[in-house]
Amino acid sequence: MTVAEKLTRRELLQLGFAGSLSGILPGVALAGTGKLSAPGKQALQNSPQAIVKPSPTLTPYVDALPIPPVVPAGGTVAMAPAMHSFHRDLAAASSWGYGGLTHFGPTIEAQSGQRVTTTFANNLGTHIFAAEINPKTYGVLPTDATSPRTSVHLHGAPNQPLYDGHPWATFLPGTQRDYQFNHDMAATSLFYHDHAMGITQLNVYAGLAGLYLIRDAWDTGLASNPLGLPSGDYEIPLIFKECLLESNGELRAYMSHLLQEDVMLPAFLGDVMSVNGKAWPNLNVSRGLYRFRMLNASTETSYGLYFSNKMTFWVIGSDGGLLDAPVALTHLPVGAGERYDLLVDFSSMQPGAKIQLLNDQQIPGLARALGMSKIPNFMQFTVGQSAGFVGSVPATLRGGRNQPAKLPALPAPDNVRTVTMLQISVKELPFIEMSLNNLDFTDDDIEMPVQGTVEEWDLVNTTSIPHTMHLHLVQFRIINREDINVRMYKMTNPIPVEGIRYAPPVDPFIVGRSLSGPGDWEVGFKDVVLCPPNSVTRILVRFPTAAQLGFDPDASYGFAPDGTPIQGYIWHCHMLDHEDHEMMLRYRVVAPGTAAQSTSPAVVRRAFCRTR
Repeated sequence: MTVAEKLTRRELLQLGFAGSLSGILPGVALAGTGKLSAPGKQALQNSPQAIVKPSPTLTPYVDALPIPPVVPAGGTVAMAPAMHSFHRDLAAASSWGYGGLTHFGPTIEAQSGQRVTTTFANNLGTHIFAAEINPKTYGVLPTDATSPRTSVHLHGAPNQPLYDGHPWATFLPGTQRDYQFNHDMAATSLFYHDHAMGITQLNVYAGLAGLYLIRDAWDTGLASNPLGLPSGDYEIPLIFKECLLESNGELRAYMSHLLQEDVMLPAFLGDVMSVNGKAWPNLNVSRGLYRFRMLNASTETSYGLYFSNKMTFWVIGSDGGLLDAPVALTHLPVGAGERYDLLVDFSSMQPGAKIQLLNDQQIPGLARALGMSKIPNFMQFTVGQSAGFVGSVPATLRGGRNQPAKLPALPAPDNVRTVTMLQISVKELPFIEMSLNNLDFTDDDIEMPVQGTVEEWDLVNTTSIPHTMHLHLVQFRIINREDINVRMYKMTNPIPVEGIRYAPPVDPFIVGRSLSGPGDWEVGFKDVVLCPPNSVTRILVRFPTAAQLGFDPDASYGFAPDGTPIQGYIWHCHMLDHEDHEMMLRYRVVAPGTAAQSTSPAVVRRAFCRTR
């Protein structure tokens, strides 16, 4: 149980933890630009549950799991409005999709090393959530309600800055943009999604996301693949997204209807689980082995997944590709933005057996106090008569004959960099301000790692909720996690006024013997890492050179609407409502001699010796 769960709401307020309501109420993670309406205040004081408007009751497992088509990279992919039904008992309602789909997009497939240009066309009209768009949020334009901007980010790929989907690099309805995505990487599961400044959460929630698979000589996607993995009908994407629905089938962006119009409500928890765009679907499976390419596309929530019969399944890969060998599990934590590659064996199941994919990850205690609860079930699998894929789980995936090389050992870092996640209470309950390093997106005190170096990033989460952190351009490896005494950390190092960097060294505030290495399922390359509350999560990042990439990663191109040059990349929380409210900063990968490093060999040795 976390500190936040042990304390009462009054005690949290007295201790300055009103920010732990972020991720609870739809809308409590914004820099405090708005106020609760009088009815909202009264409801929160007298009956917090009154602000929660649930979705209609829906019968689970009555819709078949939709399986998006697979298309090759290249050509033109249009973003367009559509009518989509999330459940057989709901009418089709407003939605957005890529490539002619009514929600989400096709699975795009590319070959490792391939250079191909894909054109994305913005054919959108008035925003589905026009009433929720708040011009007071940084980067939001008044025209976004009627002429929504888009920016396509291929999440996890080492793209040129121009093609990375920077949130400032947006384009309008009636226009299109070419993206030359970089596929110089091993086979893995990426995903593409909208990244427009200030409206990313609303655009993605409306449907602008899809899976993007990289294939190589070993993981070919064909039945003849050297690794013996399931393919074709036995390789299936599972894109999870929790949502709120109206009785007429429309998506609802937030739970509260008692707040003033000028208040943006970023934090989001849904009460319906959609998989590939259907609420609690069913998949009929054969009696054999399946490969599921899993993506947590939910706005904010992390999950703890397991099967109703407690059966073993195998993780064979994560964000950045295959592991050395399958990892047998009965339970898997999955944070927002993370992808996992699973093998699930139904061969021993009796025909007609029904197995549910379930979730036991509890939501924060204060959310439960406000009448909300976790979504316990995701989807169902119904076992049929046919044999299906008859192969077995491979013993190894790397290092063997006709297999890629094993994952490399972790090198010692050239530099250690401390960065922080902060949430600061403001006067109007329950609003808080979230930030990284106590900075705004436009502040110039940014990270500037040097090309060709390896850095340890100590991701210090001083908040009472988890965050999933994502770095553009690079893949990284997890070193370890440790609990910290956040109260002493802040008392010893008081947070300065906003705009002054706040990232004190964390080692003196480690709590006891709380060292935890990465889980066996997350020892490979990652681009999203789950950072527990009141802890430091250490990752190891290799920043490539221009020669290795074939382009200048520090290139400058174009200008933001306020005239600021667009240069380099970004890093941010992948809980999309947090990202929209400036839990996101720029960073540059600079040429040697451009920026000084802050290397501390003693710290490097100490932190690095404590790996798994």
